[in-house]
Amino acid sequence: MKTRLFICLLVSFQSFSQEKVWIKGRISDPKNEVVSDAVLFVYATDSTLLSMAVSEKDGSFEADIIPVDSVFIRVTHDDFSEFKTAVMSISEASSLNLGFQNKTKEVEEVTISAAKPMIERKPGMMVLNVEQSLSATGSSAFEILEKSPGVSISSTDNISLNGKGGIIVQIDGKAQPMSGTDLANYLRGIPSSAIDKIELISNPSAKYDAAGSAIINIRLKKDTRLGTNGTATVNYGQGVYPKAGAGISLNHRNKKVNVFGSYNYAYRKGFNHLVLERRFYEGDTFRGAYIQDNYLKFPVSNHSARFGMDFQLNRKNTLSFVGNGMNNAYTIDGINKSDVQTQQDVNSSRFVTTNERKEKWFNGSANVNYKHVMDSMGSEITADLDYARYQNQNDQRFNTSYYNLNGLPIQNSYILTGDLKGKLAIHAAKVDLHQVLNAKNFLDAGLKSSYVVADNDLEFYDRSNGAPILDTTKSNHYIYQETIGAGYLTWNYEGKKWSFQLGARGEYTHVKGTQRTTNAVSDTGYFQIFPTAYLGFNPSENHHFELSMNRRIDRPSYDQLNPFKFYLDPSTYKEGNPTLKPQTTYTFELGYSFKNVLFVNAGIATTKDNITEVIAPLTQNQNVTVQTNINLKRADLVYANISAPVQVTKWWNSVNNINAYVALYSGNVAQTNLQNRGSGVLILNTINTFSLKKDWSIEWNASYHTPEIYAFDHIKEIWHTGIGVQKKILQSRGVIKFAWTDIFFTNNIRANVAFTNYREYFDVKRDTRVATLSFTYKFGKTSVAGSRRRGTGADDLKGRVNTGGG
Repeated sequence: MKTRLFICLLVSFQSFSQEKVWIKGRISDPKNEVVSDAVLFVYATDSTLLSMAVSEKDGSFEADIIPVDSVFIRVTHDDFSEFKTAVMSISEASSLNLGFQNKTKEVEEVTISAAKPMIERKPGMMVLNVEQSLSATGSSAFEILEKSPGVSISSTDNISLNGKGGIIVQIDGKAQPMSGTDLANYLRGIPSSAIDKIELISNPSAKYDAAGSAIINIRLKKDTRLGTNGTATVNYGQGVYPKAGAGISLNHRNKKVNVFGSYNYAYRKGFNHLVLERRFYEGDTFRGAYIQDNYLKFPVSNHSARFGMDFQLNRKNTLSFVGNGMNNAYTIDGINKSDVQTQQDVNSSRFVTTNERKEKWFNGSANVNYKHVMDSMGSEITADLDYARYQNQNDQRFNTSYYNLNGLPIQNSYILTGDLKGKLAIHAAKVDLHQVLNAKNFLDAGLKSSYVVADNDLEFYDRSNGAPILDTTKSNHYIYQETIGAGYLTWNYEGKKWSFQLGARGEYTHVKGTQRTTNAVSDTGYFQIFPTAYLGFNPSENHHFELSMNRRIDRPSYDQLNPFKFYLDPSTYKEGNPTLKPQTTYTFELGYSFKNVLFVNAGIATTKDNITEVIAPLTQNQNVTVQTNINLKRADLVYANISAPVQVTKWWNSVNNINAYVALYSGNVAQTNLQNRGSGVLILNTINTFSLKKDWSIEWNASYHTPEIYAFDHIKEIWHTGIGVQKKILQSRGVIKFAWTDIFFTNNIRANVAFTNYREYFDVKRDTRVATLSFTYKFGKTSVAGSRRRGTGADDLKGRVNTGGG
C-alpha cells in the first residue's frame, strides 16, 4: 500500500491577533526507525480540529495552532495502525517523540468504494453522480441535462434551471463560450462515460464570477489512484440513427508528480423534425399562412483530448498545468417544405428549401495554476493564467424552388450560399486568497482581469443566375472587444449552530462592438456591485435551515450579440442582436434539510432586462419570421424544490424530486405587450435503483413536466420514461450497461406562439428514443489518493462563446 499523499482541506482556523503556538516532534515505527508521510491531526479537548501535519523524510513534524490550554493528537499511516495520544498541555506538546506500536496486516490490494447516491443535495447546489445512473449509459451531457431535476430545455435548445434562464455551463469550473443550439451541439459531443458528476448551483456566492443567474458545472472524471492506471470505455446506441463512442483516460501519480490525460471520440447522428403552422392576421382578419415541415439530419463527430500535470514542489507549493482541445464537425442536411395558404385557408403554392451546411469548430485552452499554502491552518493563495482560442468555418448553401399546386415551377430557384469565418481569443488572469482568521472565521478575496476579442466575417452570395453576387443586405463583418476588471471579498463565520457569509463582488466592464460593413460602432462601459449573503442555522443534528441572497448579471453571449443571419428558408432566419443589454437578477432563497433525506428549497427571483429568445414576425415584413434574443422589461419567479431520497428496502433506492415555479414576464415585442404573463409549472422526477444478487442492478426513471406559459410561448406537457440494467464482471473492474431512453417516444416539445397579428403552432421531435450498450474497464493499481480539482481564471468568459453550431 502507498502512503497518503494528499491532505484534505483544513476546517480549523487561526487568528491574526494571536501569536502562533508550535507543536513539534518526531515519529517512528516499532523498530524505532523514522516514519515519513504520517498524517497527524491536532485536536482541542472538545474535539475541535486545530491543525494537521505530515511527517518529513527524517520523521519530524510541526504544526502551528491557536493558543489553547490542552490538546491531543491522532496519528495515521497506511502501513501502521492508527493511534491517539493522551490529552497534554501545550508545553508538553512542544517537543514530542511519538511511535507506532503495530504494523497493519498485509492484505491483497483491493478496491473499497462506497456507492454514492445518484442525487446529492449540498448547500446551494444539487449534485448528480452520473456514473451511478444506468439511464445515462452511452448518452451525452446534453441528454443527461434533459432529464435532470429542475432543468428545462426549450425547442431552440436554451437551458433554464428552476425556471431561470441565463444559465452558465461550465466544464470542470471553466465556463464554456456558447449558448442555444451551439451549446447543445457541444454538449452532445461530450460522452457520459467522461463525466463524473454534474453540479446544479442555483445560488452562487460572491467567489464565483457574477455572470449567469445560475451555474451548471459538469465535472469530468479524473483518476485518483496511485501508480499507473486508466479507464477504457466503448458504447454503441441505436435510435432512428446510430450513435457510438469510445474513450480512454490514463493517469500516473507518485508522491511529487501527477500526470493525466484522456481522449474521447463521439459520433452521434440525430435529427430535428419541426412541423409548424404560421398564421398571419390584420386585426381579426386572417390574411394567409405557411404550413411547414422541416427535417434536419446532423451527424456530430467530436474528438476531445485533455492533458495535465500537477507538481508538488514542496509541502507548501504546487504548480499545475492543464490543456484541453476539442474538434467538432457537423454536416447538416435539411429539407423544408412549405405550403402557402391564402386568406380563404386553401393552398395556393409551395416552396421547397434544401439546407446544406458544413461546419468545423476547433477550440483549445491552457491554464497554469500556482498554489501556496500559507500555514497549516488552511490559509492559501492561488494564481491562474488562462488562454483560450476558438475558431470555426461554416459553409452554407440554400436552394429554394417554387411550385404551383401541380408541382410545376412558377419562378426561378433562389440559391444563396454563405461563408462564415470566426475566431475568438480569451486572455484572463486572477489571484485568490483564502485567509483563516480564527477557529470560526475566515476571509476569501480575489482579483481578476480579462480581455476578449471576437472577429466574425460572414459573406452571403446570391447564385441564382450562376455567377456569385455579394448580398450586402445579409453579409456582415463584426468585431467584438470586451475588458473586465473584478474584485471580491467575503467574510465567513462557522459556529456550532449558526453560520453566515457576507460578500460583495465589483466588476467594471468595457465593451466595444464594430460592424465593419456599416461602420456602426457601439462603445460602452459600466461598473456594478454584486452582493451576496448567507445565513445557516442548525437547531439540532437532524435539522438545518439556510437563507441566502445574491445579485447576478448575465451578459449576452458573443453569438447573441453577433448580427449575422442563419437561414432556415427565405421566410425564416436566426440573427443576433448587437443592442442586447445584460440582464441582472436578484434572488432570495430559503432552504431546509432533515437528516439528509429531505431537502426543501424555496425562493423568489426578479430579473431586469430579461434576455428572452423569441420567434417573432419581422416588423418590416410580417410574412418573415426571425429567431432572435430581446430584452424584456422584467421577469418575476417564485419557485420551490423538494428532493427526497428514500431507501425503501435494502435493495430498492428511490430518489424523487418535485420542482414547482411560477414565472411571469413583462415587456413589448413585435407590437405585442406582455404584462405579468406566465403560469405555474410542476416538474416531477423519480429515479429508482434495484440492487440484485450477483452484481446485477436495474434502474427505472420517469419525468413529467406540466404545461407552461413562457412569455409568448404556450408549451404543452412533456413526459418520458426509461430503464437501465447493469452487470459487474472481471472482479468488478469491468461493467456492462444497457439503457433504453424515452421508451414511448414522448419527449418532444409542442407549443403555440401568439403575437399581435401572428400565430404559430409547432411540434419538435428529436432522436430521443435510444437503446445503448456500453462496456467500461478499469486497469492498473487500485489504491487511491486524493486528487486536486480546480477551476481556472476564464470560467465565466468561456460560457459565452459558440464552439459548434446548428
